[in-house]
Amino acid sequence: MNEVEMIPIGENQNGAMLDILKASPIQANGLELYFDKGPDVFGLSRIKYYNGHHLGFFSDKKLMGFGSLGFYDAYVQQRQESVFTVYNFYLLPELRGKQLPSKAVQQMLQEVATTNANFGIALTMKGNRAAESYVGNRTAKGVPVSRVIDELVVNTLLFSKKLKSTGNYTIRNAVTEDIPAIVKLLSGEHRQRDFGLVFTEQGFIQSLAQRGLQIEDYYVAVNKRGETAGVALAWDCNHFRRTTVLRFGASFYPVLAAYQLMEQFMPMAPFPVAGTSFRELTITDCAVADRDPAIMNALLREIYHRHHNQTYHFMNWATCASDPLLKAAKGFWRKEIRSHIIFTSMDPERFNISTRLPYVDIAFL
Repeated sequence: MNEVEMIPIGENQNGAMLDILKASPIQANGLELYFDKGPDVFGLSRIKYYNGHHLGFFSDKKLMGFGSLGFYDAYVQQRQESVFTVYNFYLLPELRGKQLPSKAVQQMLQEVATTNANFGIALTMKGNRAAESYVGNRTAKGVPVSRVIDELVVNTLLFSKKLKSTGNYTIRNAVTEDIPAIVKLLSGEHRQRDFGLVFTEQGFIQSLAQRGLQIEDYYVAVNKRGETAGVALAWDCNHFRRTTVLRFGASFYPVLAAYQLMEQFMPMAPFPVAGTSFRELTITDCAVADRDPAIMNALLREIYHRHHNQTYHFMNWATCASDPLLKAAKGFWRKEIRSHIIFTSMDPERFNISTRLPYVDIAFL
């Protein structure tokens, strides 16, 4: 194989990038999966980031991998900052083990150096030793030092048994008149979290249209005094991001048989056949009064109840490991997936800041 070239790429490489995603599956207990971001790999970037760069890895003029760099506005220590993140990093097997991630990050950070973004975050799944080896590495030339500041805990809540709603809050679909209260809750939540997002009423309304959402996709929790005490978005992202099954291994057959047996007794969606995808809901844009897990649990239960109709397989809800709100997942059949939240700063004097409740929006993973 000839030397690998790293060249900025654009949307004309969309098809080749989708092929690389399919050729980069993960193995999970005998199940071979890949994260399908078709039909448009760039779709999420346009929604999430105000500026983005995409770097392609070419050998013999063939695209063999890619990585992305995105910029967005967020709160760090309650101040609005420009933040960068490295994401969408995929390599064909032939390129792995060639120190490309380090070289690519060096090239991407040359772009960061021309901006006013001081802080950056990234994710790597726990147990991915190749990626973990770069965290805290002070020997990689041109790459600022990084550290793990927390874990992202993704709770996959399986649509299976029926769950009773709680009677302390009335949960309903939001209406336009709820927008001021929703934005107040979300803004209050995110201002106290590092890498929390910036919410305004005008921006919220624009974001609905940009993401193809209706205000009814949000759910609000109303307390007995008639006050809006919580909000959460139930977002069906399957039209631009899916988890697709490629193959079943023999070791997965007992799990599949158990699932199919449960289907006979519970209103569960049929397990995907090879070549098809899971149907999943993403629970995001969450905020509750006093950060009370009971309110979040009430929202999750009602969303679960409304969508427990043999259409969806599971819903994903996440927060950082240090967040007491994790208690809100109590009572569900669930599986946890944990990733490191990695932090860096272009300003060495600001690298050692104390971070609090770092926020990651799982809709854009």
